[in-house]
Amino acid sequence: MLLRRAHDQGSLIEGMALYASLLDGLLRIGLVLKRQLKSKTDSIDDSLIQQTQSGTFYTERQIYRMALQEGVIDEPIFQELSELYNRRNDIIHKFFLTSITYDSVAGDLVRYEGIFKQMYEIVYSIEKAQIDQGVGMTVAGSVEDRNEIFREINKKIIPSAADEAAVNPKSNHELLKNSLSMPAF
Repeated sequence: MLLRRAHDQGSLIEGMALYASLLDGLLRIGLVLKRQLKSKTDSIDDSLIQQTQSGTFYTERQIYRMALQEGVIDEPIFQELSELYNRRNDIIHKFFLTSITYDSVAGDLVRYEGIFKQMYEIVYSIEKAQIDQGVGMTVAGSVEDRNEIFREINKKIIPSAADEAAVNPKSNHELLKNSLSMPAF
């Protein structure tokens, strides 16, 4: 929903930051799912999905390397993620110090959209492997668990959506599903 809003409003830098965050999340989910397949359990390494005060955490670059090493992504995707990470840092931290223009960010968003679609397909295929093998959280969660996840996600996006989630969890799934099929920047 946030990405669609950034697209609709032409907020290119916000769109880039959202894509970067979504990709980090997909990579982390991919790592959790892949590890569950390997260990044949539904256990989750919490340090992959949350950061706590003075706890273990992983930077985006560390997540990229881990995803490559553990077979979630291949070398070309790793290289593209790394280039986009560098470009994002230049845009965020050096926008006025370089020749970057606001219009030049549009090309980066097209690249982000492409890698986002690839990562979405990768995570989907790992989830499918879990279902096929009957291993991991993809088969372990209940409808109530899924609805709780949707409520928590929606609280981050739209505070009032948490109430709607409790009343109509199906609409949450549709909102999230539709937000993944938005037009590219």
